[in-house]
Formats: sequence, structure tokens, C-alpha cells
Amino acid sequence: MHSKFEYKYLLTFSAADHFFDPILLGADPILQLSVFMVVACSIILGVSRRGGSFMLSILKYIIQLCFMRDVSNPENLSPRDKKLLSGFPADPRSIEAQFHLEGKHTIYTVCPNEACHATYKPTFQDDSPIPNYPTRCTQSRFSKVCKEFLLRPRDIDGHVILRPIKPFVYFDFRDWVGSLLARPGFEDKMDSAWNTSASDDPAADCMHDIFDGEMLRNFNGPDGKHFSVSSEEGRYVFSLCVDFFNPLSNKQAGKKTSVGLISLVCLNLPPELRYKPENMFLAGVIPGPHEPPLNALNHYLTPLIDDFLDFWNHGVCFTRTEGYRQGRLVRCALVCIVCDLPAARKTAGFAASSHNRFCAICCCTRKEHGYGNIDCDMWRRRTNAECRAYAESFRAAESEEEREAVFNASGLRWSELLRLPYFDPARFVVVDAMHNLFLGLIQEHFQGILGIRLAKDSDVDASPVLDIPLSDRTGNNLNDTERKSLSKALTWLMGPMNHELASELGMIKWTKKLSNLHLEALKFLCQELHCAPIAVDPRKKTMNRPDYARGILIWVSTHSFQC
Repeated sequence: MHSKFEYKYLLTFSAADHFFDPILLGADPILQLSVFMVVACSIILGVSRRGGSFMLSILKYIIQLCFMRDVSNPENLSPRDKKLLSGFPADPRSIEAQFHLEGKHTIYTVCPNEACHATYKPTFQDDSPIPNYPTRCTQSRFSKVCKEFLLRPRDIDGHVILRPIKPFVYFDFRDWVGSLLARPGFEDKMDSAWNTSASDDPAADCMHDIFDGEMLRNFNGPDGKHFSVSSEEGRYVFSLCVDFFNPLSNKQAGKKTSVGLISLVCLNLPPELRYKPENMFLAGVIPGPHEPPLNALNHYLTPLIDDFLDFWNHGVCFTRTEGYRQGRLVRCALVCIVCDLPAARKTAGFAASSHNRFCAICCCTRKEHGYGNIDCDMWRRRTNAECRAYAESFRAAESEEEREAVFNASGLRWSELLRLPYFDPARFVVVDAMHNLFLGLIQEHFQGILGIRLAKDSDVDASPVLDIPLSDRTGNNLNDTERKSLSKALTWLMGPMNHELASELGMIKWTKKLSNLHLEALKFLCQELHCAPIAVDPRKKTMNRPDYARGILIWVSTHSFQC
């Protein structure tokens, strides 16, 4: 198993024999070495295309200077040198195409109407590489056609070409699966995933992987048999993730700008491999600057669902894989979507957590049950048939009012995922625990998303954890600002902070907080507590705020706490 860097490195240099073929790039070794260096920097070091173009232009200029026999006469070049320079490439993309390292992709044009977002696949006339798109959007919504312009003219070398105003790049899922099966050892690992379940006993309490769960143990293929049962076919399952983020970072633009990612993970890979970036599939980037409306997200999922339907209904035959040199039929299934709470609801067609029908698993409502009802034995679970019936009613609605009525009654809208005959929206939607467990967003989920307000500090028993005896709590020699710093320090120190001071990170955190207070307040507190400032450097003579803060925290950490 190679890392992404190693894999691309080996792939690049394995193509070197073909790259140096005179038929591809000409017999001149100077040209071959120059362009090969640019491609190697692009693939191995991640140099951008703009950087690659700059490198090509600099290399061309250096080579031209080397060829010049008379610096005062730049035109004094031999015919061979002029031919070499005239054929020097300017765009690294034309060179990278010789390696076939870029995955196949299709550029869709997206309707720029913020309420529409319809996507259109290009068509090609004869062998022309120029894509053809419709000029206007033909999306119909309740008998009203959008008619928004989709293209804008662009002048390229004197030729006017119509280009998409808002492009959406979809990467070919079949091509990616083929590349995954071509990697050494991966096909065997993916096939053996069905045989490595750690809990064959359905009553087992411990599950190590998704293959230990009930859903995959009972998941049947299109032939009615368990999905793993096949003589020669490859049977693989995937999870889908849709997530939106601000490309300009929250500090610069808040939530005003947003783009989305559609990615897949092959669950047949071992857990230690499946989430590495080089083993994940990026289906596409949903263009910004704003998130599409809830109903419009389906347009970006359509090409992916089309591919999964082909993999499910007929399978895709690859002429050669790493383990099957004579070719192999492969079937794939999308068995779950793993997103954060808002994205999971948008993708699967469920209402937001603020809706009356807030739950994607059961039929509880905020009006009748609320968030506080934990009597799970009385909950009635949603069913696949029920969810599909409501979603079909939503799609068949003939007016916005009828559609809104169906949505309010069920908390469901149509999702492209329901085109998959095996997809169960009541069981296949998983809320990503990473946002809570690893990013610490439990409070944000409760307060910002679920709307559950936690108890405020004033509602909690404010009795002190630590009693700090001060002879003069006001500090006669302190001004008003310094007294406020002293009061803030006492509030912090009398709170439950002993468990934090036991760790190095906790000590650093509280040292920084206390160091922001006034120096005189910290000096006064040290005098009252009879503790000395502690400097990192024992040779230090003049103490500053971090030294006094460190001495105070050491005193707090060594005294007993009263509960």
C-alpha cells in the first residue's frame, strides 16, 4: 500500500517510458525533460496549473537564452531551435493528458437562477471537443418554465465560444471504481470485507464495523440473494457525504459564501484505509456563492444516482482489474449517507430539526412529544414504504400549496436517493458523530440546531468550590478597573477548575486568561494568598503577569476543594 504521494510518484515515473516516446512529444530531449519536470512538479508537489504555466514560460525563456549565439540579435536562431521553441507547450493540461492521470469528468452547466439550479449535460457534435449546451433553462416548475440564460460568450483566439455561466464538474464514478480496482492489493481487501465480520452472532453486543450491523447482514442484491453472494462478481457498498463550507473562512465572510462537497467512501476497504483522502471519491463540488434551495440539491445528485443505478441493475463490466486480468462484472450499492445533522436532512429529503416532524427515524412531533420525550418504547418508527409514499406525493403535487401541505404533514420531500430501489430513508441516514465527538459541537447542536437551551450559569448552584480567604476583598490601593480584574479572578478561581489544572493544556489555558488581567490585581491576590510568582526562567528578576498568574494557579491546584 502506497500513500497518495508515493502512488502518484510511482505512477508518474512509470509513465516516463511512454512520455519520452518520440511519437508523443518529439525527439528533442530538452523539450522532453522540460515538460516532464513540470508534470512531475504538478503531480508530486501539487503545483497548480497557473504555476505550471509559469514554469513552462520560464523554461522556454531560459532555453531561448541558451540558444542565442548573439545576445544583441535575438532572432539569430537556427531553424532547429526555432522549431523547438515554437512547439514548446504553454498549458500543462495538454501535457498531463499524455499521462492519463486526470480522472474522467463532465462539465455540466447550472442554471444561475438561485431558485432553480437545474443542471444540463453537454452534447458533442461528431468528433468535436467543443461541448454544446442549451442556451436557456427549460426547467418547468408548476407549468412555469425558468428560461434563464445558461451561457455567456467568450472570445478565444478570435473565436466566440459560449461557456457555462455557472459550471458544475462531475467526476466519473465508473472511472474512479476502475482506478481503485487497479491498485495492487485493494481488490482482495474489498472482496474479503464480507468474510471478516467480527460478530456473526446477531445477538452480539459488540460491533467493530458496519458489516457487523443488522442492515448489511440482511442486505439483499437485485437477484434476491444476500448482496455478498456472487461467484465472480465484485460486490461493494459505499457511503455518501454531502457537506457545505465557507471557502473564504468564517472570519472573512461569515455564512454569506458557501460551496458544497459530494464525496463517497468505499466501506469494503478496511477502516484504516477507507477514510484516507487518496481512497475517497470526490463526485463534485456544488458551486456557490450560496447553498442551493432544499429542492434544488437533487440536481447535483442526479448523475451520481444514474451511475449507481447502472451498477445495481446491470452491473458495470471492467475489461481488466488487478485480480481479474480477463475482466470482471462489478455491482455497487449506496447503503448510507453520513453527514452532519442539517446536511443529512437536506440530502435525504427530511425536514429540519426545527420542523414539527423533526425526527428522521420515528413519528414523534415537537407539538405532541417535544424533545424531552425519552419513552422510546412508545415511539412509532418510520417505515420505508411510508417515507416513499409521502415523497412521491410531494413530487406529484401540482401546486406549491399542495406540496407545502404534504411536507408539513410528513416532514418529507422528494430526494434523488429514492430512485435507488433498495434505499431505505428510515434506516440509511446517519448523523455524523465526528462533529460532536471530535469537534466538540454538542452545545451548538443542542442550542443552535435543536433549539434546546441549556441551563445558564445563574440557574446552577453558585456555591463556591474553593474558599479563598481575603482580608481585604476590595483592595484599598486598587482603582476601579483593577478591582474589576480582581473580582473576575476570584470568580474564576472559586469555580470548578481543579480538573483542568491537572493537565498541561489546562494550565496553559488558565495562565493565558489570568495574564490578561491587570498586574496590580494579580500582585494583590498573590499577597493575600501568600504565594510567590513563578517564572519559567529561575534567573529572572522582574516578574510580569504570566509569572504571577502561574504562582496563583499552582496555589489553587495544591489546595483542597470543597464540594
